[in-house]
Amino acid sequence: MAAGERARQSRSVVQDVVSKVQRAWGESPFYQAQLKGPAPDRLIFLPVDPRTPDRALGEAVLKGRLTIGANTIDCEGELEKVWDLAAPGSQLYSFLHEFSWLRHIDALGESSAAPARALTRAWLNRFERWSPEAWEPFLAGERLAQLCCHSPLLLRGADALWRSRLLTSMARQTRHLARASHRAATGYERLMTALGLSLASLCLPGCAEETERGLELLRRELRLQIRPDGGHVSRNPSQQLSIVLRLQMVMKALEARRLQVPAFIKHTIGRAAANVQFFRAGDGRLAVFNGGYEDDSRAVLAALQSVDPDGAPTAFARQTGFQRLEAARAVVIADVSAFPASGRYESAGSFHFSSGRSRIVVNCGSGAHLPGDWARVLCQAAAHSTLSAEAPSAALGAGGSATHRRAEDARGQLLEIDRAFGEEGREGPRFLRRLFLSISGDDLRGEDRFVDLPPAIAGSWRLRFHLHPGVRASLARDGKSVILALPNREGWRFRANAPSLRIEKSIYCGEGGLPVATEQIVLGPSGLEARESGDMVIKWAFRRVDAVGAGDSKTSAGS
Repeated sequence: MAAGERARQSRSVVQDVVSKVQRAWGESPFYQAQLKGPAPDRLIFLPVDPRTPDRALGEAVLKGRLTIGANTIDCEGELEKVWDLAAPGSQLYSFLHEFSWLRHIDALGESSAAPARALTRAWLNRFERWSPEAWEPFLAGERLAQLCCHSPLLLRGADALWRSRLLTSMARQTRHLARASHRAATGYERLMTALGLSLASLCLPGCAEETERGLELLRRELRLQIRPDGGHVSRNPSQQLSIVLRLQMVMKALEARRLQVPAFIKHTIGRAAANVQFFRAGDGRLAVFNGGYEDDSRAVLAALQSVDPDGAPTAFARQTGFQRLEAARAVVIADVSAFPASGRYESAGSFHFSSGRSRIVVNCGSGAHLPGDWARVLCQAAAHSTLSAEAPSAALGAGGSATHRRAEDARGQLLEIDRAFGEEGREGPRFLRRLFLSISGDDLRGEDRFVDLPPAIAGSWRLRFHLHPGVRASLARDGKSVILALPNREGWRFRANAPSLRIEKSIYCGEGGLPVATEQIVLGPSGLEARESGDMVIKWAFRRVDAVGAGDSKTSAGS
């Protein structure tokens, strides 16, 4: 047996033993006794949930027929059965046990109060005592945050017995988090759990010790995870937004309690909010990178309230590894980082391009919420608007480095990205991308140079430009350009000097739901081309046109 396999099996055995010990301890009367404490009679602060509710989703929850990600359930009229139908580990399970549904039900008005209480009571009947899945730290932290925000829906007009039961459960879960938050599965989840603990303990009376513990955990996780430019180590704009929104809640709770806001929160929140602003596209939502989604424009706007009004908007997230070009109505956000570690998004060199409120070039998004192989496939370079290869990825070399340079003048802004593939200290292929955005914002030009291409790549490289589903693409009659019609009624023309230019089918998961059909422009070598090795330069451009005539185009990937 290989050493790696033995190590993997050893880790699995250790994890299994630890899990069994934690379950035995959590279910023991000794641990249950530690969760006892003063029973709160009210919430002393009510945070505001800044995210936009989905009334249709709220109605689906109340009907007991809903689809979350790839999971669909139908309670057949028995609403309480939702807790028995969701499988642990699924996106539906997380949605339900985080109590994210409260936001959407709350938007339906007073008529939703009774079914919301019934759903919550059914959860308490099943999970009031510690459960390894339902009380997992991240889920518990998110659940407490939602309960704090939407407790008026559950408590208004309710009797004293129900009020006491719900608030006592919230206090028990808060004490549990104070003891278990460090066991959250990932760095991001540890940070959000620390924020959930801090918020809940500030909203509930009699939780001073839990507040102290939560703020100490928060201080540590922010120091470990927020980079000097304010970006989170995940480089995920959606996670960045969630962190800022929760930091705002904690800060407002401290101020409402007339407690001193720790300096580390004041120091972090402005930088982190500026990083959210960096990723904001023309439609008010977020550019899609590294597992993030377009997200909620109202929530983005709320996060921007913490941006320093005297600070100039940044065009370079140095430590996070992104550059932003902006002119008139056009916005380009480019990933200038090095090649990722194994299992991460291969987005280096990719870019997002929008004009006004219309997105043009995007990345495919995240498949983390989808079943099967989606998550792995959408991490690959081919799911991003950058260079990829049909040959095995090993042909490009493992690891690599990247440098970049930016310049501006009266004509526009220039960004140069130089990616070197292969191990440090060894010569390997290089990919140099130059992006130029004109001062008028109606001309985005690119030059992609391949240096020292190995034979496996020379005949199989692809330059992909994934298009947003709102864009209609048609191959022009000359076969050398693509006509793009945008939802805002703008017309754009894409040209390139590549040996092969095609429109192919693509998918888009940037909205967080099921994959949406879209198209991509693909540049590549001609079918007859066979290169041993060497260099190649491909030039391309997106230019806005005054009008798109029906006679200009002949076909698209869907025709």
